[in-house]
This record gives sequence, C-alpha cells and structure tokens, in this order.
Amino acid sequence: MNTNRPDVVVIVMDCVRYDTFTSSVENGSMPFLSSIQREFMRFSKAIAPASWTIPSHASLFTGLYPWDHGAHYKSGAILGAGPPTLAEFLRDHGYRTACFSANGYVQPATGLTRGFERALWGGDQEFFLRFLSKHASCPSLNGEDAAVHAILDEPSNASALRVGMMRTLSRFTPLCDALNRIGGKLVDSRPEYVGPWIEQEFDAELRAHAGQPVFFFVNLLEAHEPYLAEAGLPIGLRDWLSYARTTQVSEQWTSGESRPSEADLAWAHRDYTSSLKVIDGRIRALVGHLKEQGRWENTLLVITSDHGQTFGEGDSMYHRLNLQEAITRIPLWVKPDSEDSGRAGASDRAWVSLTDVARTVASVVDAGATIGDRDSIRLGMADASDGRTVYSMTDGLPKTEAKNLPEARRKRLDRVQIAGYHGAFKTIVDQTGMQYYLRLEGGDARLVAPDEDVDASAFGEILPKLRHVLNLPEPTSVSQRIAGWGY
Repeated sequence: MNTNRPDVVVIVMDCVRYDTFTSSVENGSMPFLSSIQREFMRFSKAIAPASWTIPSHASLFTGLYPWDHGAHYKSGAILGAGPPTLAEFLRDHGYRTACFSANGYVQPATGLTRGFERALWGGDQEFFLRFLSKHASCPSLNGEDAAVHAILDEPSNASALRVGMMRTLSRFTPLCDALNRIGGKLVDSRPEYVGPWIEQEFDAELRAHAGQPVFFFVNLLEAHEPYLAEAGLPIGLRDWLSYARTTQVSEQWTSGESRPSEADLAWAHRDYTSSLKVIDGRIRALVGHLKEQGRWENTLLVITSDHGQTFGEGDSMYHRLNLQEAITRIPLWVKPDSEDSGRAGASDRAWVSLTDVARTVASVVDAGATIGDRDSIRLGMADASDGRTVYSMTDGLPKTEAKNLPEARRKRLDRVQIAGYHGAFKTIVDQTGMQYYLRLEGGDARLVAPDEDVDASAFGEILPKLRHVLNLPEPTSVSQRIAGWGY
C-alpha cells in the first residue's frame, strides 16, 4: 500500500470530444490546460464505454462495461448495489470522498454517488436559468429528480410537469440566454457557468479535511446542449439576433420533426467550442485550490469526458444514439502523483478505455487492488494495453420516448450497438447480429474494402457481449437442439 497516499481528483468535461478538445489546447483556446499539459500522461486513443451520461459514469466509477454494471436503458439505467465503486474503495482506504456535479444525473437516485460521503449536484433549472443557480444536497422531488424519474419510464404528475417545463425552456434558449444576461447583472452571478458553486464547495471541502487524503469528483456541464449564446459571454447584437433564430431541440431531431439548418449547426458548434474556454478557466480555479492547500504535487488528477458530441456528422445531433468517432473518442489526461511523476509528459497511442481509470487509481493506493473489468489496465504502464480490444456501447431509447416515435425513426434510433477497437480497425455489431468493420484513419472511419486483412478473432467477444445486454440465450449447436427435441 502507498503510505504517502496521493489526493485523487477526477474531472469530467461532459460532452467534450477528443478532436475539438485537442485542437483547442493546441491553438491556445484552452490556455491553462495548454500550459500544464506536459505534467500529464495524455492518451490519444481513449474510448468512452457508452454514449450518454449514466452508463458512462457508471463505467468510470466501477471500471466495468455497461453490460456488466447494468446501468443502461435496457436494464433500468440505475447503478445497483452490486459492483463496488471507486468512491467506496477509497473511502474504505481512509479517503474523504466528495462529488460536485453540475449534471443532475450524478445523484443518489441513479446510484452514481454511492461511496461519496458528500454529494452535491445541479438542479434541472440550473442549466437554463443559470443566474438562479443553487446546488441540491438532496433529490428535488420526493426522493427522485424529475429528469431521472422520466428516463426510468416512471413519470409522476409532478415529474411530468417539471420535465415538460425543462423541455419548454430548451425550445426557447434565446429567451434563457437573454434572461441570464440580465439576471446575471442583477444578482452578480456568472451566467456562463453551469453550477457556479462547484469551485467554492470544492475549496471548502479541501480546507475542512486538511491532513486527510481526498477523492473528489467534478462534472462540468458547459459543453452539453442546448447552448446559450457563447455561454453568456459578450456578443454583438447582430450576432445575437442570428443566434436567436437557431433551433437546438434534441427531441425534435430525434422525432424527425425538424432538421437543423447549416446556420443552426454552425451556431451550435461555435457555442460548443466557446464553452471549452469556460471549462479551461474552471479547471484553472480547481487546480489553484489544490495548489493553495499544498496538495498539487501529490495529486493524481484525471481530466476526461464521458462521451463526445456530434453536430450533423452522419446525420446525427449531439450524442446518445450512435457510435461515431465524434461520440466515442474522448480526451483522457492523467497527472501522476509524486511517486510516479517520471511518467508525466508521455503521449500514449494505444487503445485505452474510461474503464481503466478505476484500476489506475486503485492500484496507486493499493498495488494489489482488483477493481473493474478483468482486462482493464493501469494507465501508462508500458505495453500493458498491447493486443487489447476496448469497447463502446449505445443502448437506444427509454421506452416512453421510443414508443412516441414514428416506426421508421424508432427502428433506426432505438437499437443497441457495441463497437470494438483493436489495432487499425473498428467493428460494430447491432442487435440484429449484423457486424461490419471499419478502418480508422486519423479521426475518421471508413468501411473496410473486401481485400483488406482484418483479424476478426480480435473482435470475437462482441456478439456474446451484445447477447448479454439484450438477455438473449446462448446459441445452441445442432446436436443440442436435436437432443432438446427428445432424440
């Protein structure tokens, strides 16, 4: 066991995709992260295990893929009491554990805060009316948050009203933006921030537990749709009026009611990129608090994302419903603690997964720790990932949303898919059993030509994993089937 136990901080930049993040760091749009990047191990081929918040965070916290931890649409979207979490592991090793999440899905109702001794998360209204932002330390509707209630297909009258209000606000993002600009001046708040209380609570928790190692989790939500105009930052009237004509309602795209125009996509992508500047400043503040408390040198800091985001690529909007590179490829930086500081500055080009974070953190605290998937690795260990296949999954839609779609649209979007990454190739299997291969070139993927050599055995476990998700019986041999008939 490490007697000089490092502090552990994990920061998830919700919805931040690898390519936009990398270009923003390289071109100086994220100046703070650009200035400290050499203190990190950087992984250029990191894969999110799922395409939306709950299953991906569950994988981050347990080190397991969605078909093993069960927190996905086909199995209830709640992390159950079975698999141990990283927060539980570190709490049991003497760490103070705390969660500060702008994303309201990271809360007790989803099981994602299990093991955190203190958990704060953003309310639904914070995302739209940011100048009224205040955190919740208990669920907002009789034990369950409205948005969580809705995705579990158990809507009550109260939750239906609340979700309806939030969806109405999402249809009027220009109005929300205007209210935030005016309200922010009246109450002296930071309307470009989602959950502006995070830094203050993070600092207070550090000070309250001086002398004790901490495990803090932070979720920053600025890069999540729908987007306010440059996240509340200054903008000219002409540009704002152009922005006010855009449409950003993800449900309308899902249902097929509307298709974003080129102008809509351009504004959404512009605001998305601008949000990374805000995230960069927030990470600067969090690191500043670690330095003020003398914790920085011996902090294991992970900066990553739960999934990416699309803006029209492949006729897709935002995330959740497919496994394009813009969704599966995520940034992953790990700042080693003082004992492993010699590994800082390395750039690793092997396939790695968000599921590797739990094993990495646990092994730094206790070298004999076993947590997570049996194939997970300690990030940064030479050749540890050679020959591995890493996976990503999309799980379709909750029942209520799926049944309200036109049949053709439902068949296209409400499907389970699993992707595997190995070497220069990617394969995708869907719930019909169809499997196809792609060659990965830079940030793009193209269908494999008939004469290209693919090692299909590297992807041999994909179909069993898909059967596991869908709870399908194992295929039987001809002899087994005949025996079952009584012969």
